[in-house]
Amino acid sequence: MAKVKLKVDFETITPLWTGDAWMKNSEIRPSSLIGSLRFWFEVICYFGGICKKEEFDTGKGRFEKDIKNDEIRKKLLDFGTDFNGQVKALRELNIPIPAIVFGTTGWKSLIEIKNIQPLEDYCFGNKLNLPDKFCINKNSNQIQEGKDYPRSSNNNYSVFYFKIPYFWGKFEVVLEVEENIKDSIFLPLLTFMDKYGYWGGGWNIGYGRLKVLNVEILKKNNDKKEFQKEENWKKEEFDFSCVGLNKKLDIHSFVEMKSGENDLKNKTKKQILISKDNTSCENYLNNIKSLILKKANLRKTENDQKERHYLFGKTGNIQGEDLPQGSKILPYINRLDDGSYECGLLSIAGILSLYD
Repeated sequence: MAKVKLKVDFETITPLWTGDAWMKNSEIRPSSLIGSLRFWFEVICYFGGICKKEEFDTGKGRFEKDIKNDEIRKKLLDFGTDFNGQVKALRELNIPIPAIVFGTTGWKSLIEIKNIQPLEDYCFGNKLNLPDKFCINKNSNQIQEGKDYPRSSNNNYSVFYFKIPYFWGKFEVVLEVEENIKDSIFLPLLTFMDKYGYWGGGWNIGYGRLKVLNVEILKKNNDKKEFQKEENWKKEEFDFSCVGLNKKLDIHSFVEMKSGENDLKNKTKKQILISKDNTSCENYLNNIKSLILKKANLRKTENDQKERHYLFGKTGNIQGEDLPQGSKILPYINRLDDGSYECGLLSIAGILSLYD
């Protein structure tokens, strides 16, 4: 199988946090970026009808199928060594498409990160001078800051912590991508991430929104290999025929704009739902406070505790509940090509139907 090397330049729209198990964030971790790519690709595949609920492993929280190494090796040998033969073998074993693209037992990912390099005036710290935390007073519905407020949420306060230090600035990522999926899957996925996706961690406070600045591809030029600009990298349609499925999917076809926040709680719609705010600015802190307040008010409208935890996440273990962690309604901050900003709340509540 042939792979192409791509270099992608990113810039932070909101802070990027890719901390390790010890909550340290002194580098941009490749595993965190690849994990984000896989998560959003699975959302796309589920909402777009590429994956079925039966293919989802609730224990692992992803579209996966356990196969013995000997079994997969035998099938791969049976179907030949070229890319199409390998894909046919994996499909014969009913491997879900996200696992074909991002790897599974005995099968290597078709997308790999080879190097990450910060660029120009970057920072691992607190470039935006964010406070350690802020609290929402549930009685006055006001945001308050300071050390005198509680360490965790209680009956009177909802407490939100910023992950500090975070990365702020520009960086480049060098990837190796299977040539057969470059234009049909990888670049549409990158285009989707540029518009809607989140990278790293801290999505509940709006972290992880990145802008793609430039894409280059390594090509041979006069017997010398060098990166050349990929002018038309923005691809807005997936073509899954490269992985054995005769289907195309526009990246916007499963995204719906809503006029109000209440619709964002809908778990029955297999769509990304976005409710945009009419007021926005380039100041992350002001935006995130406004959006968190909207989210807190929306949370109040859900009286059922279990449903509330499903939609908005939970901390700690609650007896009798086995729920996917993390909020499914996220603060959405996006920088447009003209430099202006759009903000709102983004919902992926539809993935909760996988756990019904």
